[in-house]
Amino acid sequence: MTVHSEIKPLIGVVAALVYIAIMVGGMIYLSSQGITYGSAGMFDIFWPILILLNIVNVFFVMRFFGWRNAGFGRLDTTQLIWLLPLVSLLAYKWSISLGAMSAFPFGGPQWSSFAFFGFVTLMVGTGEELAFRGILLHSFLGTHASRSRVALAMFISAVGFALLHSVNVFGGEPLEDMLGQLLYTFRFGMLFAPLMLRLKNIIPLMVVHWLWDWVQFSTLISGDVAIVAHDNLQAPIEIIIGLVLWYLVLKDVGKNDMTKA
Repeated sequence: MTVHSEIKPLIGVVAALVYIAIMVGGMIYLSSQGITYGSAGMFDIFWPILILLNIVNVFFVMRFFGWRNAGFGRLDTTQLIWLLPLVSLLAYKWSISLGAMSAFPFGGPQWSSFAFFGFVTLMVGTGEELAFRGILLHSFLGTHASRSRVALAMFISAVGFALLHSVNVFGGEPLEDMLGQLLYTFRFGMLFAPLMLRLKNIIPLMVVHWLWDWVQFSTLISGDVAIVAHDNLQAPIEIIIGLVLWYLVLKDVGKNDMTKA
């Protein structure tokens, strides 16, 4: 069932708030167990919550939007070129990670944990992308989107995605680290929102998000901080490509039907 575009922004905000509220509850429970955000032990407790979040997303999509109106349109493969710089950096990080993991015997406990991290970060990538680049972003576009409305939709999507990560403070993340993560995720959101509108399909974003989180958290197993040490390359890539994509998306408003990305 779909709903009128006039009330979609409200439903989109409600869906995002429900997602964030569940995360708050999960972080508080995590802390009550003596486990802090960012530690390897958090995944043992948090994976059922991540599955619940994906179920909640599916409910909102099927009840109020429909899959096409939540980011599952026909992929414009020509726009995948915009992901190339990030994918190149991601491939480099994975080469470091797998090189570090090769020090452990294949099939050992480290590889089992690595595979489990892959499952958990898949739930993170699909859940967060669908909630903020799928539901929230598209809920604000409207049927006949103007430049101001498209810009507002992308901005709200980025803000909502950043605010989601503020809840990590309830899981024991230091306030200073959380504020830094807010900036990091806002920048990420400001890139991925226009990417969503150019690609017209959310699946590539889910895959990149998943693989990015997976390789980052793999440092908890391998201990190779070189993966994180190269994050200074990410900021200029995101800012430059993000600015170009914002310009292109807003320039093309009216030429394409963005409400059915």
